[in-house]
Amino acid sequence: MTEQIEKSGIRGHHKKAIIYLVNRLQQDSDYLAVIITGSVAKGLAREDSDIDCYLVVKDEIFQDRKQRDHLFYYAEDGCDYKGGYYDGKIINSDFLQAAAEKGSEPTRASFEGAIVAFSRIPNLDELVSRISVYPEDRRESNFKDFFAQVELYGGYFADRALALNNAYLLSQAVSQVALFAGRLILAYNRTLFPCHKSMMSTLERVPEKPKSYVQLQNEMLARPNKETISTFVECVRSFHDWGISPIESVSRFIVNNEWNWLEGEPPLSDR
Repeated sequence: MTEQIEKSGIRGHHKKAIIYLVNRLQQDSDYLAVIITGSVAKGLAREDSDIDCYLVVKDEIFQDRKQRDHLFYYAEDGCDYKGGYYDGKIINSDFLQAAAEKGSEPTRASFEGAIVAFSRIPNLDELVSRISVYPEDRRESNFKDFFAQVELYGGYFADRALALNNAYLLSQAVSQVALFAGRLILAYNRTLFPCHKSMMSTLERVPEKPKSYVQLQNEMLARPNKETISTFVECVRSFHDWGISPIESVSRFIVNNEWNWLEGEPPLSDR
């Protein structure tokens, strides 16, 4: 499958590094596939960009490495350009199947533009292509869940933070407003949430959003006060009918934020 890499628009030194990695891992039967992701796969790489990849291994190898907290793959050998290295994650075939069926949006987004550089797994290209699909079945529910976060953090919690001069709570409130407002706009555009690092640049690119959305968001983050927060929240509220009333928003917030341990382990932040 290195022919696909050779014919791609990937920079020459990145191609060379990918082919080196494939040739090395093909010799080890524990490795079942190499999937190139990130900026290199998308054709957005800088000269010094690292090479993001998923390395698919046999189930028993994956389980062993998971037990040893050794699921990150890092190597510089083969990346003979300034700043080059492999930034890899060790997974198994079950991970790919689960990602296609129920993966989080950041996981799905990580496979956008992915290139299968080597595979011993039949029909892997088809499976990978199913991962980076926007989860339409969650969209309407996400509208309600995300807007409830905007309403509560941008209303009650921001107000209490300002009244009590609580800098920590204010910082938490405005960051959550920015996050979930952004999630709403991305969902409206059926665009996957990539990660916190890339959310702002992704929001700048989506076509449908409130007028001055990015400007108002940045003003809120830079100068969080009653005016900047309420102006930003109102621009989001008036952009679309998100399908949830204020009372329902409180109920959703309780379930998602306070009772989120009922159907599984508490999130890491609440353990």
